[in-house]
Parts: sequence; structure tokens; C-alpha cells
Amino acid sequence: MKTAAISGAIACLALAGSAAAQAGRDAAPDYVATMQALDRDGRPADPAVTVVHHDGMFLTETRLRDGQASIGFGPDRNAPVLRWSRRPDGEVTLMELLMPARKPDAADRTRPLDASSIVAGQTCRWRETADALRPREQSCVTGDGIVAETKLLSDKDVALYHSRLASLERRAVTLEDMRPPPEILTADFWLRPASIRAADPARPDYEITLEGAGQSGLRLLRHYPWSYREQRDTDGAITVRIWNEREDRGILYRQGRDDRHLRASRRAPSSSDLDATTGRVSLGKGDTVLGETCEWFDPAPAGHDGANRQCLTKDGLPLKEDAAGRTADRSYTATSLRRRPVDPQEMRLPPEAFSPAAWGLP
Repeated sequence: MKTAAISGAIACLALAGSAAAQAGRDAAPDYVATMQALDRDGRPADPAVTVVHHDGMFLTETRLRDGQASIGFGPDRNAPVLRWSRRPDGEVTLMELLMPARKPDAADRTRPLDASSIVAGQTCRWRETADALRPREQSCVTGDGIVAETKLLSDKDVALYHSRLASLERRAVTLEDMRPPPEILTADFWLRPASIRAADPARPDYEITLEGAGQSGLRLLRHYPWSYREQRDTDGAITVRIWNEREDRGILYRQGRDDRHLRASRRAPSSSDLDATTGRVSLGKGDTVLGETCEWFDPAPAGHDGANRQCLTKDGLPLKEDAAGRTADRSYTATSLRRRPVDPQEMRLPPEAFSPAAWGLP
């Protein structure tokens, strides 16, 4: 899945660290602030980030040079977070929900520094958060819990990111002022095709079950251009991918024992997208599974499902797969195969995938 636009949210991710410091202080008032990024010489640089706070919830918006906006919504970096990208015409094209594995509270590793500053007319005191897995963060925090300046420092004290308060308005904010567009928290928004085309007889519908070692397995559905891939791992984690191969859009959802991640993409396809080929490369060998012959292919970088190799029938049905996992490679072999009409409505995510409550969002 293409995530280039989401990468523009780096400034928001850095700011989230500062937001965490604020979220831990009950006294923080409602406010609207602008945080300005600074270069190594302390001069204003792109981007500026708007921060809205209400009752421990933050809405951040970063305007990018190409006119797009990267927006974040959530309580702090240790809690569920929602991010989305918006084009200049208002169209939302990318979204990410992330619930990382819980870590010890960063507040336990925060120590005050013997320094204070006045930033945009606000008096603040400096403190530092040390984390072995992250760069050091220094924040200057006002008496009522608002971060006025923040720095991410390397182990050589080089500023990796530096932002400073440019404006601040303490005023009432409601949750309704901050809520994300409701449609982006529905699967239908991301799975609605840009165009409707007749079925391709060269790509028949199918349902396939493949099994691997232990309790791992795959369930695959296809109703071209839509494909569904459900992967269950031995540790109980489940990964579901619903994808439109013609338009390069869809949803990837993973749920583990203590983490959860959803990423969705929706963009207008170009003519080159509609005619894109797989780019796969034959490995020059075959197999026989369930009485059917298949040929081994390397999907190459065009493969979105993480597979290194697949053994495909002449009409493109995968009967074997060697896949690269997070900790080890896995092999799967088909145990059932049905060429049958598949209704796209069969391609469903777990009900909690788009439930705000499941992500800890109001």
C-alpha cells in the first residue's frame, strides 16, 4: 500500500510526544495553538502545526507544501491514535489507526531541568523525557500544562526536530469541533470503487483455504478487481486485507494480542493504474496441489500481500505460498479450492476494526 502522503505527518508524530506531556496534566485548559517548526539555526521552517486541545484530546493539522494536510486525533502517544491525509480539494485519501503495544508511562522517565523560558509571551519550565527506544525529548511546559517548545535530540545533542509556540488562544473548545469526518470511520468509504467494470473472465472468482505450520492459515477470496486475504498466525494475530487490484485502494487491518493497526487508502486511479500488470517473474518450476498444476512466481515489488513466492494456476489461483513473516518465513498449501461466484459483501473486516470505542476514541 502506498503511504507516501502519510510520511508527511512526521511533524505531527514528533508533536505527539509533546502532546503526551500535556495529556498527563489534568489542569491543561482548552486551547488552540500554532506550533512552528524551526531549522537548525532557529529560523521558521515548514511545517506549522495547528493544535486544538479539549479535555485531554488533541487535534493536530499539518499543512504540507503540496497543499495537502496531515491530521491527527487522539489522547497521546501511548493511546489509540487516528491520522488521515486530506487533499487541497478536501478529499481524504489515506487514513491510519494505530494502537501500539502498551509501554511504561513516559511520565515515569521525565525529569525537570533547571531552566525556564518565555515563549510567545508564555512562561514555561523545561523538562526532559529519556527513552532508550526514542531520541531524547526536551519540552518547555507552562504552569497549566501547555507545551510551548519542544526538541527531539540525538545522542550527540543534535536537534532532530524543533518546534516553538507561535500563537496561543485559551478558549472553549467542544468535542464536536474536533471530531474527524464520520465517513472515514466506515469501511464503505474506503471500499467504494471509483468505477464499475464488467467481470474479467480471465480472472475467475474463487475461495481458497491454505494451511501452514501450527494453527496458521490463509483464507482467500477474489471477485476481480477485489481480493480478500485473511491470515491467522500461530500467536492468535489476524491480518485482513481487502484490496482493489485495479485501482490500488483498500484496507489493511492487523490485530494482535496487545496491538492493533488499520491502514486505508483511497485515491483516484490513473489510466496507468487501470492497465497495470503484476510484474511477477516465473521461477521456472511447478507443483501439483488438489489435483491442479501450478507454476511458481516471484510477485516482485508489485506484490502488496507480503508474499515472496506463489504457485499459481493458469487462471491465477494461488495453491502454495512462501511468505515472509515478521519473525520467520512461512509456507502455506491449499487444502480447499472452490471456483464459485463471490459476493464482495463476503469480504468483511472484524466488527471492531472501525469501532471508535475499540480504539479508545470518543
